[in-house]
Amino acid sequence: MMAVGQTRYRFRMELHQIRHFLAVVETGSFTKGAQRAAVSQSAISHSIARLEAELDVKLLDRQRTPVVPTAAGMRVLAAGKTILYAWNTVKAELQTIAAPKLLKLGVLQTLSSGQVSKLLSAFRRANPEVAIEVSDGTSERLVKSLQEQKLDTILTIFDSDAAKFSGRVLFKEPYVLAVPEHHRFALRSAVKLADLLNEPFIARTRCDKDHELGSLLVSHGMKLRVVYKTDQDDRALALVAAGIGVAFVPAHFSAPAVRQVAVSDMAIMRTIGLLWSPEREDSDLEEFIKFAESHDWML
Repeated sequence: MMAVGQTRYRFRMELHQIRHFLAVVETGSFTKGAQRAAVSQSAISHSIARLEAELDVKLLDRQRTPVVPTAAGMRVLAAGKTILYAWNTVKAELQTIAAPKLLKLGVLQTLSSGQVSKLLSAFRRANPEVAIEVSDGTSERLVKSLQEQKLDTILTIFDSDAAKFSGRVLFKEPYVLAVPEHHRFALRSAVKLADLLNEPFIARTRCDKDHELGSLLVSHGMKLRVVYKTDQDDRALALVAAGIGVAFVPAHFSAPAVRQVAVSDMAIMRTIGLLWSPEREDSDLEEFIKFAESHDWML
């Protein structure tokens, strides 16, 4: 029993021995095997001889040309391939963790900060190996950055530029009226544009549909009474909540103490989705697309 125990204790097959053995078997020659393994022929011969001594069995039939494995060598060959495959897989995973992949994402400024932060936070928890670099911008600036390959994908409004890229629609939403929770419209399911005469308005100067809204109001002979202009959507919602005025906002916007009311004669919609260049398609991007599709944008 002691001899067996001592043999087990002495045995310590190393990865380089497995690589050397596979190199000789696959090339059929100690000379070619040494060239593949980038070592001298004497070094590879010594390595395999040591492996045979540790296993106490002949692994190669050196009398044949090309050199071929013995029956025992065939067993070691199969096991060696499995060991190296497992090792290379672990090594690749560790390298990915040490140097995470980078996905460059552009986000439309007029998307809800709360919804975007929830999406990114959830994706990061589910895919810690993928690093995301995010930048905000207008639709025009995001499209330009995508064309110049400065971004991998953009989360933006779908307009005439969308046809230039690969894309995936995430959601469609109407524009609604945001009012304070105690406003007289707060409990109504819908209002008409005519109901908004003399209402104090918070004007969102970065509104994606500003031109359409303006044309619609002109066609109804209306002019809004604007009491505050801001390019910050979070501030616009805060002002609404504070009772300073009401505002037209995309339906996925939400804030405490703010209620959304449909405007029955304002059929303005926008489509939001991801755009990317076909050349950029890979597993990380596809995973992000699937994740964004499953996100509930209307919470």
